[in-house]
Amino acid sequence: MRSDSASLLIMISAGTVLLFLTSTGAVVLNGPTDPINDAVALQPGDNPYTYLDEEGELVVDVTEDNPRLDAEGVNVDALTVEEDLFYVTHNGSEPAKVWIEHDSQAVTFVAGGQPIESEAEPLTVAPNEGPVPVGVRIDTRVAGLLPGDRVIDEITLHARPAEPEAPGDGDGLGGDPGDGPDGDEDDDPSPTTGPIVSVDRPSPSVREVTLRSVVGGDETAVDLRGLRVGDPAIRLDRLTFVRESPGDVEFAVRGLSDRPVEAPPPPPGVDPLGYYAVEFAEPGQPVAEATAEIVVDRDRLAAAGVAPERVAAYRETETGWERAEMRVVDEGSETVRLRAATEEFSAFAVAAERPALAPTETNLSDEEVAPGEPLTVAVDIENRGPAPARDETIRVETADAEAVASDEAVAVDIGPGATATESVTVRFSEPGEYDLVLAGEAVRTRATGDGPILGSVTVTDQAEGSGDDGTEFDAGDRVGNGDDGAPGSADDGGGSSPELSEFDLSDLAGLAALVGIVLATLFLVRRAPR
Repeated sequence: MRSDSASLLIMISAGTVLLFLTSTGAVVLNGPTDPINDAVALQPGDNPYTYLDEEGELVVDVTEDNPRLDAEGVNVDALTVEEDLFYVTHNGSEPAKVWIEHDSQAVTFVAGGQPIESEAEPLTVAPNEGPVPVGVRIDTRVAGLLPGDRVIDEITLHARPAEPEAPGDGDGLGGDPGDGPDGDEDDDPSPTTGPIVSVDRPSPSVREVTLRSVVGGDETAVDLRGLRVGDPAIRLDRLTFVRESPGDVEFAVRGLSDRPVEAPPPPPGVDPLGYYAVEFAEPGQPVAEATAEIVVDRDRLAAAGVAPERVAAYRETETGWERAEMRVVDEGSETVRLRAATEEFSAFAVAAERPALAPTETNLSDEEVAPGEPLTVAVDIENRGPAPARDETIRVETADAEAVASDEAVAVDIGPGATATESVTVRFSEPGEYDLVLAGEAVRTRATGDGPILGSVTVTDQAEGSGDDGTEFDAGDRVGNGDDGAPGSADDGGGSSPELSEFDLSDLAGLAALVGIVLATLFLVRRAPR
């Protein structure tokens, strides 16, 4: 049986009373409402105390901060009654019962003059029944309160389908749910009311949850009413879990923009959109199953450039981040609802899954080139991300992203965990020593940190085979210190004596041949008969 609840935070101090009623769901009725579930909603009463805040939550404000009031709230040592504090509306097809649970002696919620503070004595609302008023009685005399005393910490408002009455009981109220046909206690009792759920909301990104009498082995649901997961466009709507043994549970849920301090970086290709952490008051809770429902605005997905099926939840474990079982459960025109299932609660990252390309092996066609000369870079690329790389563009750049012009940008298709070999041709415009790296949208730091060096290349200060003036390259160009572009040694005084650089290898070869001929001739002359 489905059970929906909303949390009320009531604070009573000297001469004031403040009530916050929060709920969940979505329903359109005549006039603004604060929905509890898909059928039951709350409406402000015709009084100056109640209104809907900016987030659509019903607020009952009886304090000096309420501009609608002239007084400063209720008096101490007095009885204050408001019979039409707010209204309950119901547009479902089956009857619903609504009741409010709390632990204060000073406050009583009533409908038709009768308390509605237990499932045994609820407010029953018929299908499509008009607004039913709910009142409140605050008797500070009964509790013996003093100025400044706190009366109520948390209140839970429940709404669930009304069960049909059991036939055969003359009083028309049905039999004892714990009795069998013979009046003895049934070995398989009917379902209980479930745990008492209290949710405090200190801020839009924090919920403090208290569960009393959790049933062991049963699924327990907690409505978080759109807790912000680091971004108003990403909201944690609901948590459900199965506790292996019965008991009470207290925990806090916090939405975070940044990674938790002690959490490791996420895996390659996991691009976090926001984080949330579930922190139990007593660690080591025997939770067997844990499920989270997350709502993401489509505009946020479009801004991130990610499809709904590529949004995932990753849970922090002792060995790192572990992907949760994730699926899309509902798609609307403005939002997408996803459900993540894990074995337990801890810190979670709601992330976009992307390809993450990283080079593994590289081969350069040359280690030294001249400006403008092509260099071919062959690189093995591995996709370390969880998403396939489809038509992803890669380039080869220098580590400082300067002085290199790629002849081409290569598009690659690589599945998760797969490797492909690609070749990229580059040219350099300036001489120097350069470290080469792989670049591209899918190669950014989520894959490789600062990026490993593919290799190093030296770009000479001139093209091979030509001098600075475009004439044939002389061996002598490599001699001397090169001051002011003048050849020769540093102490030649600027004289006009011939330099070694004026000769090239062909001149030396001709001279050697001439010397050889002369020596051979002399040898023949000496051997000739006289």
